[in-house]
Amino acid sequence: MKVNEIQRSIEYALGYKVILCDLWGVIHNGKNLFKHSISFLECMKENNIKVIFLSNAPRPSYVVENGLNNKLGLDKNLYDSIITSGDVSCEYINKNVHGDSYFHLGPDKDLDLIEKISIKRSDISSNFDFILCTGLLDDETEQPEKYKDQFENFIKKNLKLICANPDEIVYRGDKMIPCAGNMANYYSLLGGEVKSYGKPHQEIYEHVFNTIKEKKMCESKSEILAIGDSIKTDIYGASEFGIDSILIQDGIHKEDIKTEGDIVTLAKKHLDNNFQTINTIKHL
Repeated sequence: MKVNEIQRSIEYALGYKVILCDLWGVIHNGKNLFKHSISFLECMKENNIKVIFLSNAPRPSYVVENGLNNKLGLDKNLYDSIITSGDVSCEYINKNVHGDSYFHLGPDKDLDLIEKISIKRSDISSNFDFILCTGLLDDETEQPEKYKDQFENFIKKNLKLICANPDEIVYRGDKMIPCAGNMANYYSLLGGEVKSYGKPHQEIYEHVFNTIKEKKMCESKSEILAIGDSIKTDIYGASEFGIDSILIQDGIHKEDIKTEGDIVTLAKKHLDNNFQTINTIKHL
């Protein structure tokens, strides 16, 4: 596998019409915007290159946008739209593809997603068809193993866990935080059935490609570039959907990547054997 170290992300991105850009680890760290990412977005705007933020956030896009604009201070004119794993989860749940009722497992900060779901929400003492997991109740102090007894009880009832955020971990500032993807992995490890929505799963890419075509942003997948900091979600998902990508090194893998060989090791672990070249840069 070849590693292509990109010198300037801006120059590379100018060869495309649409950028599918991750948020956490690329644009911000949960607390602050990265200054270099603002310069990148400004240049894309100047060159009429469309930017869609594609995020594994278990919340509706308007909630993510509010956080970006009002809490982090990102100018909403620097991007075109936001699509989240929460949006796509709602889309499929509201089609009743998993059942007519669910139990929500996650923190109160994700309740905006619940408001967008039209089927019945049940409490833990009632009957329900599946579990919707948006994260740990307290991701600052807990780990998935705390939920072992509850998960084993769910599994005995043959309940599927729907994961609205496939990310396993994220850096909040400098602290590593477990996400819903970590919960989903543990549920699967215990023998439970899991369905995840968001990167790298194809439903979110189909959703965004439909948006791109509807808005006439471009005509071909060859005109789309994905940028993200996770090989397992961003790069793998883009590859499976047939679009080019750039790996940001200084994100979720910042402690794993010290040399070019580290990138190859990570790529071989998570990517298909037919994946030949991984484009990468330290940051935008």
